[in-house]
Amino acid sequence: MSVDNKENSQSDQQPSDKLDPSNNEEFLDERLDTLRERYSYERLSDLSAYRLGALNPDEEGYSESDFLHQAFDRLYNRFPEENSDHTLRRWALGDDYRGFAPLTMEQKQRIQDCYHECSRNLDRARQDALEREDVADPLSRFGSWLIEFADAATPILGLRR
Repeated sequence: MSVDNKENSQSDQQPSDKLDPSNNEEFLDERLDTLRERYSYERLSDLSAYRLGALNPDEEGYSESDFLHQAFDRLYNRFPEENSDHTLRRWALGDDYRGFAPLTMEQKQRIQDCYHECSRNLDRARQDALEREDVADPLSRFGSWLIEFADAATPILGLRR
């Protein structure tokens, strides 16, 4: 095997150190579409108020609100900073390495816009879930029922006198 063939085979096995901004765009298009679909109002509106994070989360501890923040944190962490060591990053990510370039201001704005859109959908679904579900504690429900009963019974009791 000649020296040229060895160099070619080694370069085929290792990704290049050149960062490709088009990788950012392809990944962002794919990932932001997935997040928009996952956090669409239609999809979130089927979940309970507990699951949406409108009330204290259950014992497992995570609500869709928590998952939303984690998803966007992971998205930001996929991209290197301006002064990142790309060789170390490639080694740490292994097969998951894609040669991303640092985010541009436009790309950061796209991510922020998607985050705000998903947050608005979550807030709207959370508010609707609170209105839809009777989430009051039993004592409050009993008190409300007692007041409604007294209001309903008052005209009847007044006619008998």
